[in-house]
Amino acid sequence: MKMAKTTKTIVLQWLLIGLYWLFLWGMGIPPLAAAESGGLSLPQDRFAEANRLYEDGNYAEALRIYREIEANGSHWKLFYNIGNCYFKLNQLVPAKIYYLKAQRYHPFENSIQNNIDIVNKYLNDKNPYPKPDFVSRVLLRIESIISLNVLSIMLLVFIFIFNGFVFMWIKKGKNRLIIYGVFFSLFLSLLAGTYHIYRVGKYNQGNIAVITKGNSQLRSGPGENNTVLFKVNPGLQVKIIERSRDWLQVTASSDIAGWIEAENLERI
Repeated sequence: MKMAKTTKTIVLQWLLIGLYWLFLWGMGIPPLAAAESGGLSLPQDRFAEANRLYEDGNYAEALRIYREIEANGSHWKLFYNIGNCYFKLNQLVPAKIYYLKAQRYHPFENSIQNNIDIVNKYLNDKNPYPKPDFVSRVLLRIESIISLNVLSIMLLVFIFIFNGFVFMWIKKGKNRLIIYGVFFSLFLSLLAGTYHIYRVGKYNQGNIAVITKGNSQLRSGPGENNTVLFKVNPGLQVKIIERSRDWLQVTASSDIAGWIEAENLERI
């Protein structure tokens, strides 16, 4: 009888773990996602070679090597250096795109924001994307400290702790400490799971974009038959609100919003 009870507990534990993994994969969420935390580690020899070329003023060749490295991994320093190369080559729009990509990985690096501000002055971008509010800044700070990989591991640890308390509950009975452990670990698991889904969803959403084509127009609706509201310059940073076929509803401020063809911008 005791053996049967133990077997049931083990089966229940693995069932809970299995449901967790199935839930994540069913949501299209990999349990571990290295991309957010910077991707593959940079090949130091090639990266150093590109840095030397940049210091020597050979920006085009440095850019070529940086872009080769980018094909196999990502890192905020890599994006930052690519942005610097584009800036030196007077290609301001791709420079801004890569600075924003670097900022996505490392949101509190002052040098990135300083370079974005410089590029905005050259682009005459008078409607920069509004600064995040207090809550958004707190979440960004948490994201800069806890990578998605670490969060995934934390979630898995909470799941195992929860299973351990369930095992003790079944084996030893309703002890107060065990009951507290069951519900507290369940709370931590649900909290970490919810935040995990939010983080991956935010990462995959890619709702920030930059206008890349000249003579781009914002219209009142998705389609060329709708009224033209604004003409926007390349380099303008926008937030994507909604998609309808090949059109995106975007906003840059309370004064600039409308629909634009997706081919006219690049997501960050």
